[in-house]
Amino acid sequence: MDEPKQEMFVEGLPVPHRLVTLINRGLWPKTEKEALRQNIRSFVPKERIQLFAPEEDRIFLVWPPFRTVSKIRSNAERRGGGEEKFWSSSAAPEGLSPALSVFIGDFGLGSDSPILLDYREDRFNPTVIRLQWRKGLDLPNIWVRCADSFDEFADMLGLEAAPTSPQKPLNARDVP
Repeated sequence: MDEPKQEMFVEGLPVPHRLVTLINRGLWPKTEKEALRQNIRSFVPKERIQLFAPEEDRIFLVWPPFRTVSKIRSNAERRGGGEEKFWSSSAAPEGLSPALSVFIGDFGLGSDSPILLDYREDRFNPTVIRLQWRKGLDLPNIWVRCADSFDEFADMLGLEAAPTSPQKPLNARDVP
């Protein structure tokens, strides 16, 4: 049975249909409470995360409403503090377009490595990028493409393959 097509937008940018479907099916956090469960048990096993971020072992998927980096930065400017400094320097601002970047996750508490939908190439089919820290190499941080589309990213995460719910991680033998 086909699910009805529900649309979601972030400042005029269409959220990929598959992401909306994952949310509606309970395979992506819908609320803050659901999202916080990821701090206890990851929705995604580390073997899947390391397919696109070999140095990471956790992922934290954020709940809607999603926000653009522009909105996050403007809120941070009003509050003052370190978050604005992060987005204006550490987050390699020259490597993204804040108005065309939607924050969908990171690599857990203290990682400071956002995962974004990047709409620069295609306003209807964003790529997925992540911030890669390179300070230990004395190089500037950079944005790295994780996937050419959200569908490809969702396939890597394997949320739909979870036996019962995203709170129960897959075994390593279940990863292709």
